[in-house]
Amino acid sequence: MEKATVNVIVPTYKTERYLKECVESVLKQDYPKVEIVLVDDGSPDNCPALCDLYAEKYENVSVIHQPNSGQGVSRNTGMAASSGEYIIFMDSDDCLDGADAISRLVKCAEEKGADIVVGGFRRFNNSMVSEVNVHHLHDGDYTRTVDFRFKGFYMYGHLAYNWGKLYRRKFLEEHDLKCPSYPFTQDKAHNMECCAYEPVYAFLDGSVYLYRINESSVTYRYKENFMSVWLSIALDFREFLQERGINQKYGDLLAFHLVFGFFFLVKQELQFKKHGIRISVKTLKKYGADPFVRNAMLELARGKYINEISAFSWRILIRVSSLLFVIHFYWLFVAGIALLRKLGIDEKVTKARYRK
Repeated sequence: MEKATVNVIVPTYKTERYLKECVESVLKQDYPKVEIVLVDDGSPDNCPALCDLYAEKYENVSVIHQPNSGQGVSRNTGMAASSGEYIIFMDSDDCLDGADAISRLVKCAEEKGADIVVGGFRRFNNSMVSEVNVHHLHDGDYTRTVDFRFKGFYMYGHLAYNWGKLYRRKFLEEHDLKCPSYPFTQDKAHNMECCAYEPVYAFLDGSVYLYRINESSVTYRYKENFMSVWLSIALDFREFLQERGINQKYGDLLAFHLVFGFFFLVKQELQFKKHGIRISVKTLKKYGADPFVRNAMLELARGKYINEISAFSWRILIRVSSLLFVIHFYWLFVAGIALLRKLGIDEKVTKARYRK
């Protein structure tokens, strides 16, 4: 049987320091039919020239230059230029983990008939490589449950990233599943839409991806527009479901997205020295005043969706958090998050996701 072609789409912007390592991790793959699509997103550094050099040197590398449009649009540009059976999205400061990463992903996809294959990943920088971040997910009917969506998008987060996955191109094209253009969290928004079309998921326990801890990236910066973007993702997803006539059984994704917005808003405020508890409370009052948020918190406070989560500690945390918001105890919520951060509980939860 002829091997399927895999298109690896790599948007590039201000990552000339890391681009060589990224591209060469793909070039050294043992899978025989890999095509790399480099999308220069109007990068002002040396990335455009580096992309051209790779395209000139390797037959299986192509480059597209476009005005700066953001990562989501760049991924869509790459998809439009792809013709292979499978697609892998990579960030240009990351790497594939091992020369057999693509082989393992494709083998899993073909054995399971999967539309999306999810692998584990490791975090790294110049001085360390972490243990494997495992997904704790499995395939079959379980992928149609609230517990699967909660664990995949929120508790562990593996479904919330475009990277570290193999997508069947036909599945994305048949349902017109384009990547959105939010300034951040666009990966999760895209995968929420993918999930709504009930793809066949498959999972690899081993690591296939190296995620760079890059403190100059948008992930580690204060986001002035966090609230508006977070709300837009929820509202747009609701509209997506309505416009496409998809069965309205994804209220859990919306409600959990909105309640986690509380946690991330507070975390962002507490991370910056000029901000603190008072600013956090003020921010949460504004967020909690939104009618869409209020309705979601009322549902969760009444227990909707929560009993379908298998993790008891998370059931308690979300129920208590939503109740605090319904009765406007913002100070108590913020103080609790501040205490958990001071005790290092959030770091311990994150580290618990990793193993060798």
